[in-house]
This record gives sequence, C-alpha cells and structure tokens, in this order.
Amino acid sequence: MACQRNRISEITSYFKTLGIDVNIGKTKARGNRGIFLCSKGKYRIDIAKDIPQDKILPILVHEFAHFVHYCYDSQMKTLDFIFDDLQDRNMEELINVTVDRIPKSSAADLYNMKESLEINIKDLVSIIKASHPDFKLSSPYKNIEKTLKTPEKYLLKYDKILFFGRTYTTESLTKDFPNLTEEQKAYILLKSKRRALARINSRISKLNKYYNKPSELFARFSEVYFLEPDKANRLAPGLFNKINKKLNSNKIPELANLEKILNQQ
Repeated sequence: MACQRNRISEITSYFKTLGIDVNIGKTKARGNRGIFLCSKGKYRIDIAKDIPQDKILPILVHEFAHFVHYCYDSQMKTLDFIFDDLQDRNMEELINVTVDRIPKSSAADLYNMKESLEINIKDLVSIIKASHPDFKLSSPYKNIEKTLKTPEKYLLKYDKILFFGRTYTTESLTKDFPNLTEEQKAYILLKSKRRALARINSRISKLNKYYNKPSELFARFSEVYFLEPDKANRLAPGLFNKINKKLNSNKIPELANLEKILNQQ
C-alpha cells in the first residue's frame, strides 16, 4: 500500500510540473470516477471521492492520457498523433482492450431492461390484437384512442399526470380506472413501455458512442500499456509495438517520462 501511495505521489508531482492541478478525493469528478478538464489554458485532473486506493493509479493514467491527447490534438478526434497509419486490426485491438477493461455489469443492466421491455411490448400487442386484429405497432390506433376519455387519455403521452389535484399513473390503471377494458389498459401501457424502451435505446446508443470515442479507446489502452504491459502486448501486439517505437524515439515525451517514473518502482 505504501508503494502504491509513493507511485501516486511521484506521478501527481510529475503532472504538476506539466501545469496540471491534481485533486484526489476532493470532488465528485462530475459524476465520473475521474475527469480531465481544460479551461482557459489551465489543466486539471480530478479523482472522485471514495475511490479505493488501488483504483486511483489507473484512473490517473487514464485521465493523463486525455491530457496528452488534448495537447497533440485539441479536437481529440483521431489517434494519428500516437498511432501512425492505424489499421483495421489495430482498431480491433483497441476494442479488445476496451472489452477487457469495462466491467460487464456496466451494460448488462441496460440490455436486461431492454429485453424485458421488448417482451412486455410483445405481450401487450398480443392482448390488443386478440380483439383488434388490424392493430399495427407502427402507427397510432384510433379505434382505441377515440374510446379513451379525460383524464386517462393523457396517459397515452405521460406516465404520470396531475388532474384536478389527483395523481394518476400508468402503474395504477386498474385501481384508478376500473372501467377500462383489457385492450384499453394494454394500449396505454404499450405507449408507456415504448417510451421506456426509447429511453433505454438512447442510453445504449450514448454508451456505445462513448466507448468507441478515440480519446476513450486511447485512454483505456494507456491504462493497460503502462500498468500491465504484458497484458497490453497480448491483447494489442500491433499497438504495443507502435507506442513502443514512439516512446523510445521520445516523440511523445510526456508519455515517455510517465513510463520512466512507473518503471522506477
């Protein structure tokens, strides 16, 4: 543990020589485990509160990789500054590293929710089609919508409404509207489930976009390269050789110096 603290201390001291303020356990890091910030020419790396001691070093390396990326490419849209002539197989290696670094549970819950909602939607469609065989999921079904009155019709657009001081929700349809038919309830719930599915799909899309950003791919690779080089060579041999050549020629001195500090321990 003392060795770990020493490494963190040496690295943060090095970061400060580059003009980076480092805050460990002082902020919430904007809801992240760590974050790199640049504002008006000033740089900062924050490590969130309650991060275990053994997790701090990988996060520091990760956020420092963002700093280096920003220094050489302020748009952070490509990896040309570090990986010349990036081939398809190299991109596969970056993805291999990402798959290795990201806990499987981080996306599992979203996909489980998506699967559950899709099953719910399929069941609700079956209930509606039992009495309305011409029903189509792709368009509003006026034959049911026109039978709904106020306030239940507002639940076609919202999961929860306030009407004359009383709260109604899609979760309490049977209690709040005992006279609704099964197909009416199913139609209202179908609208609700489809809204929920759209939100889940949006979150999955944003997650995939985040995971595949060049800056994030490089930062995750940097974690493995600097802290678990044998694993980096196994998962991404092509990239391992590319970055070795860059650092050995001192073309990226910020990273070369980081490697020297880590190798001293």
